[in-house]
Amino acid sequence: MANNNTDEQAKTDGSEHREPPPLRRNVLTTIVARGLYMITRVGIPPFVLARIGLEAYGLWTTIFLLVSYLGLSTLGVSNVYIKYVAEYHARREYGKANTLLSTGLSITVPLCSALYAAIWLGWAWVAKLLHLPASHASDGKEAVLIVVGIFLASISLNVFSDTLNGMQEIAANQYFWTAGFLAEFVLIVVLVGSGRGIRGLAEAYLARTVIEDGLKMWWAWTNLPWLRLSPRLARREALKTVIHFGGLVQFQSLLTTVINSIERMLALVLVNVSAAGLMDFAKKWPQSFSTIPMAFFAAFLPAASHLEASSDAETKQKKLGDFYLRGARYANLCTAYFCSMMALWNYPILHVWLGAKMPMPAILTALFLAFSISMQFHMLTGPGTSILRGMGMVWEEFYYSVPNLVFLAITVPVSYLYFKAWTTLGIGLAVAAATIFSACVLMTRVAFVLRLKAGDYVRQVLLPGCVPYGSALLLAWPVWWLTARLNRWEGAAVVLAAGTLHGLMMLGMLYASVLNDREKQQVRSIPGVAGRWLQSATAQ
Repeated sequence: MANNNTDEQAKTDGSEHREPPPLRRNVLTTIVARGLYMITRVGIPPFVLARIGLEAYGLWTTIFLLVSYLGLSTLGVSNVYIKYVAEYHARREYGKANTLLSTGLSITVPLCSALYAAIWLGWAWVAKLLHLPASHASDGKEAVLIVVGIFLASISLNVFSDTLNGMQEIAANQYFWTAGFLAEFVLIVVLVGSGRGIRGLAEAYLARTVIEDGLKMWWAWTNLPWLRLSPRLARREALKTVIHFGGLVQFQSLLTTVINSIERMLALVLVNVSAAGLMDFAKKWPQSFSTIPMAFFAAFLPAASHLEASSDAETKQKKLGDFYLRGARYANLCTAYFCSMMALWNYPILHVWLGAKMPMPAILTALFLAFSISMQFHMLTGPGTSILRGMGMVWEEFYYSVPNLVFLAITVPVSYLYFKAWTTLGIGLAVAAATIFSACVLMTRVAFVLRLKAGDYVRQVLLPGCVPYGSALLLAWPVWWLTARLNRWEGAAVVLAAGTLHGLMMLGMLYASVLNDREKQQVRSIPGVAGRWLQSATAQ
């Protein structure tokens, strides 16, 4: 904590010479970090399932349903930090940035403290809400209180992470995030492997958050000389900004959280806790792999805010439109690479991943296919929502969330009528269908807001995303045939080799039919760039 400073003082501390890091570096760093995260996330469930069982695993995933809703209490503030820090940085108004950040802290710290007290005092109600099995009454309570406590503390400390994002120092955030989840992965292996169960999972999550948030705090204080945080800096004007922009984000985030967790929530309420665990297994790969294209979206919001603040009215619309098409194109290609494999090689992947421990193979395979396809559509909404938030047009996101809820109100009852009961498969298919329909609505709306031609969007974004399905389809039969005749490790080698070949085939097909001259030049430069990087790494 420190006293306030003026904008003029901030401008003399050297910060005005600090240009935002290139978007490309932020995106590439995030892709690498999320690739590592993806590997750890798909590696943890089989290990944990074999040691704690489906019921305990379902309880663990349900705990994060609870914290996702608790996080809604301050999620709007986080987006306010990112957007306005980016704008204030573009205009070198660091005093305003400090006022905003201090005002946000004055809201989040007491609110998160009150929420944790409510969870502690109202534990009997919370246990009933989570459908806590009697066999996990003790360790389940301990895990919930650990996870909720550290999660709420982290929400307040996100002021540092969000400030770095607003400054477009996203690469630094990714380094610290990676350190945290790698430590968590190691601790899960040690603690769960030694018999700590869901307590061990909670303790690993605690260590991860402490490491990650501690490093972000250290980096922000060390590298942002203008940063000042104090309750004395809180101002009514900044509170109005938080309420106006953050309030819209808050409500939108509520709808988004409901949508992103609806399949597990419905499975928990309408079926049982094991069904919620099955939903998590079915969505684990699509959700984990989606973190890689999300690397683009993480950089879009601050970049769009910076562009919005630094461009004149005449060129802003065109720049944002071009930025959206380019970003959506690359994000969609990245998504399609993974989703095409998961959709067309669904059983081989699950067979290699879970082996003999695979619960309900027929249902899990069908859900895996449905969530893979719906994730492709869901990721198509990311560039638009990120850029619209950067432009301050948060209300436009309702063109995704509201139609999604409307379609859910139709597809979920239809699934009950078709299957004549509430089933895990029916709920999953209904949620996937609603996601696809609502994504189409939002994509149409974004094109209208940014004044894009439908033909440009189809040609530059949608059609290229179909190409990876062609190369994955060509390899589907060999992958299915080989993995059915080999053990899990041999099958894993087949899937990895096929995935590499799939990537090369996809790149060749794109090069021949989709890429423009500039993109072809970038592809041709890959061997040279890789060679120089390898030579540099070897020399060091």
